[in-house]
Amino acid sequence: MTATTTTSPPACQIVFVTDRGLLRPTLVAIWSLLRHLSCPADLHLWGDGLGDADWQAVHRVAETGGKASLQSRAIDPTELAGAGSPAAHISAAAMGRLFIPRHLSGRVLYIDGDTLITGDVAPLFDLPLLPGERIGAARDYVTAEWLAGGRLNDRRRQRLAALEKHMDPRGYFNSGVLLMDCDAIRAEPDLQARLEDVAAATATDWGDQDHLNFLFSGRTHLLNPAWNSSWQRSPAQRRFAKKLGGEVEETRDLPDAIIHYHGPKKPWKAPRYDLWSARARAVLRYRRELGSFITAFPDLAP
Repeated sequence: MTATTTTSPPACQIVFVTDRGLLRPTLVAIWSLLRHLSCPADLHLWGDGLGDADWQAVHRVAETGGKASLQSRAIDPTELAGAGSPAAHISAAAMGRLFIPRHLSGRVLYIDGDTLITGDVAPLFDLPLLPGERIGAARDYVTAEWLAGGRLNDRRRQRLAALEKHMDPRGYFNSGVLLMDCDAIRAEPDLQARLEDVAAATATDWGDQDHLNFLFSGRTHLLNPAWNSSWQRSPAQRRFAKKLGGEVEETRDLPDAIIHYHGPKKPWKAPRYDLWSARARAVLRYRRELGSFITAFPDLAP
């Protein structure tokens, strides 16, 4: 499948990248996005190794959103040649996002498949980026907690020291939600070439998340955690941001629009301990939405 190109893209362009292993959770994320989306949009689904039945499932789910036009694309294997993952729960296919500025123009919102969209993402497309800023992203919960909460041990200190060789760790962001100015990135050929270097991304400790952070250090607009809420813990994320010098836009109280279930303990896997964890409310919220999704698409349960 190939993407349909247009000379004037709509105000909202949203990209998901997946392989067969994460396809069904990604369909849940797309379904939740479409339930809240208020703007006409091009919805891009880029797939690695998807079969005909998989693409048919993508189209079935995408048809539930009247405001979105699906643009599907099979990832060129040469783009991911040499790509690897730092952890078993992270797909190497996610590095397809490094090629978004090559294929799309204008402002683009990338969203990971292990998310639940609980609000309208349209306001993100009106958010002004400052001169020199090329992407928008929310601070990484784990790194911010270490820095703001002082919960450090030798392993964490070593990690922060490694980051300090490349950037100020206080600005380290989570790459699960990215607002990208594709035209501005493409206007810097060296930046685009470095962005697409999957071998360099694979060589970093935390994969392409580190790669993106190192490339866009000092050129990132730090988003309010409502746009990338770590397991529904955005109030804590905002407290960390305040301690780390976050400004009003980043730290003001907003309802969550995107909940991100990062890490190996995924809510669709339904491990028993999640019901007793500090993140139980986020798990239960996902399962309620998952139940509605399965009612609509009983054959597509993750």
